[in-house]
Amino acid sequence: MYRNKPVKGFKSPLTALPPTNAEKANDVVTNQQKAANDSAKKPFRSTSQILSLFKRAIQENDDSDHNIEAKNDASNKKDISDPVGEKKTSTVASGSKVVFNVVYGKISSKKHKKWDGDGLLEVAGKSAVLKDLDGNVIGRTTINPSSAVEGFRLFIASKEIEIIDRASGEPSMSKEHSEETAEQPSLKRFKASPVYTFASPLSSTKGLALSCKPLVMPYMNPSAIWVSHEDSEKEQEVSVDSCLAGTLREHQRHGIVFLYECLMGVKVPDCFGAILADEMGLGKTLQCITLIWTLLKKGPYGRPVVRRALILTPSSLCDNWKKEFTKWLGCHRISPYVVDGKNKPKDFIKQPRNSVMIISYEMFIRCHAEVSEIVFDLVVCDEGHRLKNSNIKASKLLYEIDCKKRVILTGTPIQNDLREFYALVDFVNPGILGTPSEYRSYYEDPIVASQCPRASDYVLSLGNERATELHERTKRFILRRTQETINKYLPCKHEVVLFCSLSSEQEELYSFVTGAWFDRIFTQDKSVTHLTVITALKKICNHPNLFFTSDRESVLHDAFSKKAITQTSQDENFTRYCGKITIVQTLMRNLKKTDEKLVLVSYYTQTLDLLKTVCSKEGLKYLRLDGTTSTAARPKIIEQFNTKADDSKVFLLSAKAGGVGLNLPGASRLVLFDSDWNPASDVQAMARIWRDGQKRDVYIYRLLTTGTIEEKIYQRQISKAGLSESVVDPNHLGSLKLSTEELKDLFTLTTDTASLTHDLMDCSCSGKNNEHISSERSKTDSNETRDCQFVLQDKPSQQNLTINQLLDWQHYKQPIPPDITQAILLTEVCDHITFILKNSTR
Repeated sequence: MYRNKPVKGFKSPLTALPPTNAEKANDVVTNQQKAANDSAKKPFRSTSQILSLFKRAIQENDDSDHNIEAKNDASNKKDISDPVGEKKTSTVASGSKVVFNVVYGKISSKKHKKWDGDGLLEVAGKSAVLKDLDGNVIGRTTINPSSAVEGFRLFIASKEIEIIDRASGEPSMSKEHSEETAEQPSLKRFKASPVYTFASPLSSTKGLALSCKPLVMPYMNPSAIWVSHEDSEKEQEVSVDSCLAGTLREHQRHGIVFLYECLMGVKVPDCFGAILADEMGLGKTLQCITLIWTLLKKGPYGRPVVRRALILTPSSLCDNWKKEFTKWLGCHRISPYVVDGKNKPKDFIKQPRNSVMIISYEMFIRCHAEVSEIVFDLVVCDEGHRLKNSNIKASKLLYEIDCKKRVILTGTPIQNDLREFYALVDFVNPGILGTPSEYRSYYEDPIVASQCPRASDYVLSLGNERATELHERTKRFILRRTQETINKYLPCKHEVVLFCSLSSEQEELYSFVTGAWFDRIFTQDKSVTHLTVITALKKICNHPNLFFTSDRESVLHDAFSKKAITQTSQDENFTRYCGKITIVQTLMRNLKKTDEKLVLVSYYTQTLDLLKTVCSKEGLKYLRLDGTTSTAARPKIIEQFNTKADDSKVFLLSAKAGGVGLNLPGASRLVLFDSDWNPASDVQAMARIWRDGQKRDVYIYRLLTTGTIEEKIYQRQISKAGLSESVVDPNHLGSLKLSTEELKDLFTLTTDTASLTHDLMDCSCSGKNNEHISSERSKTDSNETRDCQFVLQDKPSQQNLTINQLLDWQHYKQPIPPDITQAILLTEVCDHITFILKNSTR
């Protein structure tokens, strides 16, 4: 529908030329009709031209609204308007003062100038004043207000300056206007909370966007809600640009506000650090980019909070960070400086617009001297759990960086023990938990002691009390949200733990290695070490070929070669069934019939070589990323695999080299072929496909060889995961306990069980259709939470280990229902699966 009634004062941007003074005196309706007729005769304008005209028209109308009184008083003066051919429009209106961020230096004719410092240029009419960041006046001059645009250079007091952009503060009123309003009574203004408002489509980089909810940072003094006009000038509103605010989800908006309050010292006095410990996939990178951009451009007192920011990240994620900045802000707003073989840290400060440096931890160690010479106002450590050990070199060098505002991004704040947790906390807020010895005696020792099965009631009470106190002290600057926060945005996830039976060859090899270990105990033979046995057993669980090919020089291999057993040997053609490999082979064959893709994750390069052979044998194209893949090649490989047109069905991924920070939504199935002692490593690796951008339901398989060391590792992982929850998540306080009893039978092979893990649980289910949940819940109130418990069957008098997450999972033993095996595409080898634990998240 077209508007018939003219809009007073609106100048149509579709007219060929701005109206003259004589035309303004004509009737408005006649003018609009004439303009429309004239524009109809003009050539067809493109979308970009029309948007450009709209932008100029809106700017001109805004200027006329703010200065209507000034124009009435000066009607006899010549109108100031921009010529049609001008590329940029000045933001300086007559009678107002506008402040610009500038850089200044000595006057020079060099092509690449070296600027001496940053400053502020105050423009009021034709008067321009150059000040440093402390407010000291450097010089004055007169300029044409229409020239005050981004990139313009001028000379003031033997200084050459370049305008960078407009400062975040509101332009102050002219002297004449301020005298007019001074006679009015001083009204108090209420600073309202953010509401839904219309956002101009020209403020978005995505064109004509819909309106979005603005995101305004809290005031530094939250108690001063009612303030007068003169008080409000002391603290200004800090809001997130609409190009970012419109893309943020609610939990991300909350995270940005939380980080802002921490960095500004609002949460904890004299502490300016924070840990964003959201689980994988919640958008920690976007939250951090939004925070950095806001602090680079704005501040509560009229100047940016941050001038330069340093981002440390694993080498595989440097390019990803740069792409994320470009994705959300565009190249015209910011261009992060990535330090690599070509870009040196010393060149960072040569370009005044370089405000964000991205560097890997390894490169930081090599270039520490150069980086330390640059003043940074904010340090962000991605995958910050790398700093869990304060004795490593990267951690020590980072402590020396003179920067109070520090942020750690990590999905796993506690990976092994509470000492690592202290290292992370002490990095962002030094001294907040005391010295290492004080922390150990007051917090760590009582909490760990309370995890002991034989702990007394006093020790249990003291441990729970200290864990609660530690949580309360750290929750002010540690924010953690779980995957459940974004489950509603993602498709369904099915996590399946498959317990695979040993083949006869595997069982023979396994028994031989464990026998050698027990012989070592009696003979005191030190040639067979703990690590040798653990490594050998894990390789046998993957495939006997790994034992024969990789351990040819080991003592165990020599001892086995001397045995009179010839039945077990290397299987070059994979003709014999061998546990987990056959599971993967069957999955590959069934995936050929679909358009789904598969990610295979392992901690061993030799295992990836083995899986590569399986792919070739099955005729499947694959891509591979491990420690030998160059940093430059990694983004290309990932992008290729995620492309629908790519015919690679399998992605071979090293958990150590690529298990962190990578997005692989191109695949809908992932197999964790072997496990690590650290639960956080496995959680990171399994989170690669269930992320933003995933359109399919995903299946995540964890393969465990029944009754072997792999099950013991899995049980230990659950205990350590419980420690993390007890400190970071208050809802899990005291819900899980540690036990050293799990490690006693580490090298014992249990062959008469379908699942050693399920045997240790206090669960009487039949393994059919999740009956254990319905029967147990009928005995308890539906509003109460019942703990699923690990029970050591041989010692029932001991306290139990609590494992909440496994009670609510579905349990299946032989015969496994056909619908389950069909869903996981393993019907052909269901006889080789002894037990299944399955959990679905919708």
